[in-house]
Amino acid sequence: MGGAAHRMLPGGQVVETLKITAAVGEFISFQTFYRFPHETLTTSSQLRFPSREQLEALITRSGLVVHDIFGDWDGSPFVSAHSREIILVGELA
Repeated sequence: MGGAAHRMLPGGQVVETLKITAAVGEFISFQTFYRFPHETLTTSSQLRFPSREQLEALITRSGLVVHDIFGDWDGSPFVSAHSREIILVGELA
């Protein structure tokens, strides 16, 4: 698949590399490589990214009411085309 990202962790002793291995529907699979001076450790992960509508349905089904939906931690509104987060604020119904 593609999409590798590299970054040097503080202290310069470890290089972290992220490689996306699959993207199917709501699921993203990826490997993270931690390269130390004498060895490399690898982890494999899969995350699910449900839609705003699915999140709202789950919250409502749980007996909560959604009051606000933000697209980032700065309180900006959620816009599906470019928001990096879906932050829902609610309370018991």
